[in-house]
Amino acid sequence: MHAPTFSPDALGQIRRERGVTQRKLAAAIDRNFTSISMYENGRSTPPVDVLAVIADLLGAHMDDFVRTAA
Repeated sequence: MHAPTFSPDALGQIRRERGVTQRKLAAAIDRNFTSISMYENGRSTPPVDVLAVIADLLGAHMDDFVRTAA
């Protein structure tokens, strides 16, 4: 059994599908837009509480932002 991990690609895809810019998302969660960029580029992983807020703001589920490692 493999643990689920954060999927940077899913965050970027869902954000774009919702028509939200990195800057708007960052402002909504009280972060700098570079944080969102780093999350989407896989250079940083958002804390679970931040990911929960992002999911809520984007109308998504936390599961939408994770993948099971092979």
